[in-house]
Amino acid sequence: MKLPIFAKLFIALLLSLAVMMTAMIGTADWLFRQGFTEYLQQVEANRLGFLISNLETAYQQQGSWSFLQNDEREWHKFLAKLSGKGESTPADNRPPPPDDNNFAPEEYPPPPEHGSFVPADHPPYNFPPPPRPPDALQLGKRLRLLNANHDYVVGAHFEEKPILRELKLDKKVIGWLEIQPNEIMTDELANTFLQQQKQAKYLISGLAFVLSIFVALFLARQLLLPIRRIATGVKALATGNYHTRIKANARDELGQLSQHFNSLAQILQQNEVARRQWIADISHELRTPLSVLRGELEALQDGVRQPSPERIHSLHSEVLSLTKLVEDLYELSLSDASAMNYHKETVNITDIVLEMQQHFVARFASRGITLREISNPDIELPVFADKQRLHQLFSNLAENSCRYTDEGGFCEITLYRTKQTAMITFQDSAPNVPQAALPKLFDRLFRVEKSRSRELGGAGLGLTICKNIVEAHDGRIIAYQSPYGGLSIQVELPLQLE
Repeated sequence: MKLPIFAKLFIALLLSLAVMMTAMIGTADWLFRQGFTEYLQQVEANRLGFLISNLETAYQQQGSWSFLQNDEREWHKFLAKLSGKGESTPADNRPPPPDDNNFAPEEYPPPPEHGSFVPADHPPYNFPPPPRPPDALQLGKRLRLLNANHDYVVGAHFEEKPILRELKLDKKVIGWLEIQPNEIMTDELANTFLQQQKQAKYLISGLAFVLSIFVALFLARQLLLPIRRIATGVKALATGNYHTRIKANARDELGQLSQHFNSLAQILQQNEVARRQWIADISHELRTPLSVLRGELEALQDGVRQPSPERIHSLHSEVLSLTKLVEDLYELSLSDASAMNYHKETVNITDIVLEMQQHFVARFASRGITLREISNPDIELPVFADKQRLHQLFSNLAENSCRYTDEGGFCEITLYRTKQTAMITFQDSAPNVPQAALPKLFDRLFRVEKSRSRELGGAGLGLTICKNIVEAHDGRIIAYQSPYGGLSIQVELPLQLE
């Protein structure tokens, strides 16, 4: 059974959080134990103040450490004396015996307040006993005494890194007292504290694991939410609902994917609108000449009109117009599908333009339009291209200029060369094209209302075919308003550099 992506993501997040929290809790517990052990050792070492004070006093009395030098017996005797286990405890440090009234020391009344009256026969007061020194005898196996030069005097022998405490007399170091760290915690209070910390650690671990479950659920759901939105949007697109959009507020990869989805939906919507418009325009372009042909033929059949050379010429013109439209559609379909045959070779654009110009001089003259001579017919513009397709390109541009330029106007073709491109520009006189219509000139079946009417012919496919031919040669074609009052179309093609 395959797990869904939600379950996989949830398990991955839960395991990651669990491993991370386990590592954190384990590290914190280890650091706590280390720190707590060092703390106990420091506390134990700090309690040696009584022993250090007595060693400094003994050194002052003896003048050196010679009385303890390598004398283990004297050393243990000294420690036993400090622990109160050697000689008898002084009388002033011993608790007082019961008095004549049989009051035990702990039963003595508390001391009187300052300035109060005390009877002469009042029993002794319960003064707290003085503090006892640390049991230095038990530490004897972990103590070592060194002189000021860190030379051995007396004490235990151990290799572990000890804790040092200096011995001073009149601000001068007279020796060092070393204590071996006790790694085994025998203090009952410390063990109780550690047990409490251990229980707290288990409790925190359980709470952290439960919290990890909820966090993993929340994160898995939040991370999958954009994916579910995209999946819902894809289903909507598959049904043809191209108006679908999804939220793309995030800036991560999923947010970028959502933005790409919205861009795709917008493009599909635009393509759908263009497809419907394309079908409507094609239907209109085909219906018009067919309607004219049908009307003329029915009039001839009904005897309303008699066959004449003029009527036959009119029918022939409509057939030619319909044939030209079908051929343009075929050419456009081939160029859109990248199925047009291109036999590229190194050719000189100047030769192609001059040849095209000779063919169109008479046509321009028949419409009362002047086709100006090229000012630099000797310029070399070598490109790697299909000669027939370039001839078709320039012929379409010349035909477009000839068809939509007013009588008495002119058309000028200029050739220019840059370091990497060849530039060919067709500029004509009035009428011009509105600025808002310039970006749409290369769209299929687009015609400017006044300057491109059906009376002048054309279905608005010639410039679209020109654009596809230029792009197939890695070039660029742009349209802008001519300084002569008409339209300028500029073609840029990459030069064939040696």
